[in-house]
Parts: sequence; C-alpha cells; structure tokens
Amino acid sequence: MLYAIACYLLLTCLPAVATDPLHAQIEEIRAAKDSLLKSSPESPLLLEDRGQFQGLAYYPIDLRYRLTGELHIYGRQRQVDIPNTDGTTTTPLERYGRFVSALDGKEFWLEVYRSPETGITEVFFKDLTNGDTTYGGGRYARLNSDNNTTYIIDFNNAYNPYCDYNPAYICPLPPQQNHLSFAIEAGELKYGMNLAK
Repeated sequence: MLYAIACYLLLTCLPAVATDPLHAQIEEIRAAKDSLLKSSPESPLLLEDRGQFQGLAYYPIDLRYRLTGELHIYGRQRQVDIPNTDGTTTTPLERYGRFVSALDGKEFWLEVYRSPETGITEVFFKDLTNGDTTYGGGRYARLNSDNNTTYIIDFNNAYNPYCDYNPAYICPLPPQQNHLSFAIEAGELKYGMNLAK
C-alpha cells in the first residue's frame, strides 16, 4: 500500500528559479497538500489541530537534491512484509530494485519498493536529519522514470508518513539498507518544525 500523499508527488523537478513554472508547480503541490490536510475528511491531522494548521514546513528547494541515477531492477520481484512503527508488518510490497546515484560525489543506493496495485515506485529512507529537523522515523520519496532510461529521485519532494501528524497511524519503516550516512536537507520537515524559529 502506498499513501494518499503520493498523489501530490507526480512531478519530477528540473533546475529552476523562483519564476520557473516547475518551481511554481512544486509550490502548488505543497499548497494542495496543505489544503488536503486542513480541509479534507481524509486528513490525518487530529481534529483539534486542523483549525490552527498553517501549512507544512519544508527545506528551501535545493535542486542539488534532485538526483538522477540507474535503476537496477531485480530479476525476481518478490513481495516482502514491511515492518511498521507499531511492531507489526504492513501489506506486502514488491522489492523492485536498487536506485544507484551519488550526492556530492558520494555514491549510494536505495532499495526501491513497488505497489502491486498501482505500480508506483518509491523509497522509504532515513538520513542524518531524522529526529532533528525531520521526522524521526524516516521519510518517503517517489522514484520517477524519464523515458525509461533515466531515473530520478527528487528529495525536494520527500514527505512524511502520516505517523508524524497523528500517533494513531501505523506507518512502514525504512529498511536498514536505506539508512543513509549523510543528511538530506531537502523536502518536508517534521510536523510543527520551522527553520526560521
């Protein structure tokens, strides 16, 4: 099972400045997500939080974190149970492959999961910002394909699981192999966080 928030993460961002339409589209996606959280009956926010909700906080867009790489698709996609925040396991996802890329010259890889129902591919990851500026349990990011040859993860679109907004939710945890040894200072901050404070 992949998450409702993923429906807002359809764009793959290109280098942009504030006047670039792609930059504006990122802001529109964020505004739509804020609207969902504040007003939708499907919102994961606690009822008492919705009235004062002023929108989610993000790192400034930094296209250094828009990464291209190779996708090494596994020869056999098998379904695996993903551990959850409450100690149970979630609906099986397919272990689809490995996204191999580099940030600031440092190579890394992330295991990619695919939803058998929707075909959506994404990664669950942890990095050195977790528990400080970002949600302690890790974040999620979509993997997009550019003409089926280049694969892109834009961490500017990294988002939190519903657990960050409401402790009643149970969310998948990033696997150990997706614990990065560096900081991803991009995407959504932990709920209630404001870097300007």
